[in-house]
Amino acid sequence: MFIQKFFIQTSSLALAALATAAPAKSEEATNLSFEASAGIAGDSNVGVPDLDRNSDEGDVALLLRTKIQLDVKPSDKLVLRGGYEVRQTSYQDFGGFDLTTHRSFAEAEYDFDGVKAGVMANLVHARLDGDGYLDYAQISPNLSKLFGDSLFLRAAYMRTEKDFKTADGRDASGDAGRVDAFYFLDGTRQYVTFGGEAGSEDAESDLFDLDHVSAKGGYVQRFNVFGSGAKMKLGAEVEQRDYKAVDPVIADRREDRIVSATSDLEVAIYGPLSMDLGYEYRDRSSNLDSADYDEHVGSVELKVSF
Repeated sequence: MFIQKFFIQTSSLALAALATAAPAKSEEATNLSFEASAGIAGDSNVGVPDLDRNSDEGDVALLLRTKIQLDVKPSDKLVLRGGYEVRQTSYQDFGGFDLTTHRSFAEAEYDFDGVKAGVMANLVHARLDGDGYLDYAQISPNLSKLFGDSLFLRAAYMRTEKDFKTADGRDASGDAGRVDAFYFLDGTRQYVTFGGEAGSEDAESDLFDLDHVSAKGGYVQRFNVFGSGAKMKLGAEVEQRDYKAVDPVIADRREDRIVSATSDLEVAIYGPLSMDLGYEYRDRSSNLDSADYDEHVGSVELKVSF
């Protein structure tokens, strides 16, 4: 299948190129980590944004997630990462929107005396109500640098391939550029983030060709609650999507604007066990009725990490 070949070939070439740049080995460091979580979520408008489908009704869902990751440091300057993650969202009443995602990922990063060059690759297989509906592959080379102790910048190019199983017209190739900045107020205990992205997608059907641009910001604070470690994350993002073809349903070019806000509080309970409280708000404004709605999602999860 093309999308799997795209992922395997491009990620293998990129990882091999960085690996050959490594100097002689120092002491090799290897770390294997595992995470699992379970919880519930309340969604005010159950839907599938990628298919412009929403129910206009809310529901409660069971959330399950597992992730395994291997980090290897073959030399002082080269770091390799890889792993696998699966997420399951199962709704109480709207089983037709049950979503399972399988994600395989790989990353390599090499330090060229202060400037780091890396490449990230992701392959996602998503299933809707038990049937495959989307394969998604992305390869992303990047450059990053830490300026002093306070400012970290990263620039990346992203190449994406989407393969929809039940909507071939939405199959698309995309190119985008992204810049992220991290400003550390108190090391990793307190920092702010800013980012911007711009790109385009060329779909099988001209109806889904689009240009997109987005900007986001965030704030992270670590602190103690009754002697236990806690981490709070706040974020906001705005994205504009401009479609290139006239949509016959609205006799105009489709335009979407998505404004979202998120908050998350993770509190350590005991040892590897922690509790995560999350809230997301999305306002999807569009001149296409099926894509014009807002959504509130609240969640509570228990997580174990090793």
